[in-house]
Amino acid sequence: MSNNLAGSNNYLQIFPSNHTSNGLISYKDGNPVMSFILGEQDRYLIGSSVRLVGNIAIYKTPNGAHGDVPTAGTDEVSVSPKLSTYGILDQIVISSQKNKNVIEHVRHYGRYLASYLPAISSVQEANGHLGVTANTINNGFANDLQYVNNQNGVSATDRQFRGNSFCINLPTGFLNSKQPIGLSGRGWGTGGLIFDIHLAPDSSFLINKDGSLPNCFYQLSNVSLICEVINPSVDELSRLMKQTSGTMDYNAISSYYTTIASSNAIINFRLGLSKVLGIFINFIPSNYLNNLTFDSQQCSPLINNLGNADIAEIKQIIFTKGGQRMPLMYNLDANVRDNNLSTVADPQYYRNYMNTFMPFMKIMKTQVGPETYNRIGDTEQFELTEAGNMFGIGVAFDNISGEGIDFRSENFGLQMETGLTEDNPHSAFLYVRSKQTLVFNANGLQVIN
Repeated sequence: MSNNLAGSNNYLQIFPSNHTSNGLISYKDGNPVMSFILGEQDRYLIGSSVRLVGNIAIYKTPNGAHGDVPTAGTDEVSVSPKLSTYGILDQIVISSQKNKNVIEHVRHYGRYLASYLPAISSVQEANGHLGVTANTINNGFANDLQYVNNQNGVSATDRQFRGNSFCINLPTGFLNSKQPIGLSGRGWGTGGLIFDIHLAPDSSFLINKDGSLPNCFYQLSNVSLICEVINPSVDELSRLMKQTSGTMDYNAISSYYTTIASSNAIINFRLGLSKVLGIFINFIPSNYLNNLTFDSQQCSPLINNLGNADIAEIKQIIFTKGGQRMPLMYNLDANVRDNNLSTVADPQYYRNYMNTFMPFMKIMKTQVGPETYNRIGDTEQFELTEAGNMFGIGVAFDNISGEGIDFRSENFGLQMETGLTEDNPHSAFLYVRSKQTLVFNANGLQVIN
């Protein structure tokens, strides 16, 4: 829709359709999913304007009273500083309200954001506007003070303590599309949208290093979804009423999960996607997941001995399509392959990983660099003192035409020569960015992937 035909804009606020009677939402109390319905209407949604807003409080006991807020310097409760409020997101499902067809479903959403957000935002942004909207602070100690230990000036008798407020965007391929999203059910839109937001378990979001507070939990209140919609002008609406069908292209995010536990690690997936643009993977020791004593959102290198952070280096990487090397016709060899004492970030790994988010030469700001991408750990749960590890590997298949590579009939493969020698399985979360087309008409819609 051209801007000169656009009418006015409106701002909408949508409350959860499964709202609790007291307005308090927590995974602990059996509310793992928040559902928001943006009804069918003759308007366009600006996808990038969608924000999840509300208040969040963190408690150290099941009572959820003001006095139960973790005390700074005494209670070992924290969250991932690079995610803060984003860490509560586990899955997001976007579907048509009219037809219930799923348009995009991003699983392991928190771990996707753990790689994506640091890759495309600077330290200044993490401490600046993201610090205001998502409560992130690049320093873990400072983040705990303002986010976890926040008493917020409420009296000790107030059981409705609301901690910090937040207003976070929801980065997905569909919502990040630069095209306005039609909401009509007349043949030029999706027939409304349903946003199902799955919350992360408390043991995945919170960190209690000494295990002294096994019942700590987070609680949301005053939650809603806000967005901006475009009202078509009279002339534009008249034209749209005659339209019986339409299409929309967007870059969707698909997620996959596997484990690796050997020196010859092989990952193989039938993606079933026709226009793959890029793939990246992040890792974490499997026993760190949903474990209160560890950060479930950290993106670490491979580790042999968890007690002394013995790094299991990735010596070589080969990407394949149908068993043949692609898109790189050569092996990626790490510095450590020739020098087993090398700890610096590998430039080829780093460049190809960053190239999956956007063309490498266009990256002007990022938190991923020598300190956060290297192979140096410490003995305390393998964490850096600042925002944590930001390690991952990946490769771009098409950053030029935007049409992608066909993986419908051939498998994607990854072969890694690693230093894993001990019984310490690692979880590998694989994310695929692919071009998809949404086709809609008066009878329904279809996603062509």
